[in-house]
Order: sequence, then C-alpha cells, then structure tokens
Amino acid sequence: MTRIVIGIGFRAAAPQASIAEVIAAARGAAMPAQPTHLAVPDDKAVHPPLIAAATEAALPCLAISTAAIRSAADRIATDSPRVARARGVGSVCEAAALAAAGPAARLAVTRLISSDRQATAAVAIEEPPQ
Repeated sequence: MTRIVIGIGFRAAAPQASIAEVIAAARGAAMPAQPTHLAVPDDKAVHPPLIAAATEAALPCLAISTAAIRSAADRIATDSPRVARARGVGSVCEAAALAAAGPAARLAVTRLISSDRQATAAVAIEEPPQ
C-alpha cells in the first residue's frame, strides 16, 4: 500500500488559517496523489488550530517523536539553520512527513510556507516495492 503523508511544521502562534493554507497547498502540489494523514512533532499534536485544520481537511494527525523526526534528517531537502538550532533538524515538516511515511519514503513535495510564514508543509510518499 502506498503511504502519502503531509508533514506540518508551525510556530506556536500559528492560526488555523495558516495551517489550513499549507495543507491545501500540499494537497494541490501532490496531485494526483491523495495524502491520507498529517504528521507533526508529538509536542505540537494537541495545538488547537492544528486540530481544527486537520478536522477541516478530514485528515487524521499522527504525532511523531523527536527521535523519529531526527532519524529522517538525512533525507530532507531543506536545511534551515534556525530550525535546526531549535528542533535538531533543518525542516520539521519534511522530516515529519518522511518519518511517518516510512523508511523508504521520499519527498514528493519539499517545504511549502504559508503566506504569513507561520506554518510549513511537505509531502512524503512511500510506495511498495515492485
């Protein structure tokens, strides 16, 4: 079964609109693939604007551990020094998507940024071996 996951990163003050914006952008960029889950760092999984945006998008949200996010660091495409200092990985959204999609996942969509720069999204896909 193909796994397609949208990874989300966001600032603590990110509103629902910013998170919803990047979810919609990621879905559009991934077409015709249809993401089935969101993935976020476990410490942000209970953020009310995230929960509202995930509900609005009808996508369940997976809480990804810091260790799993960091284990995907060698597969990310974006390297933000500021994010790396804060979270130990250069792109939270890319790493969360890759960690949730699986060990053989690849990025289908690299980091997208909301217009207010409060939220980011990326899409990872893991296809079964042929």
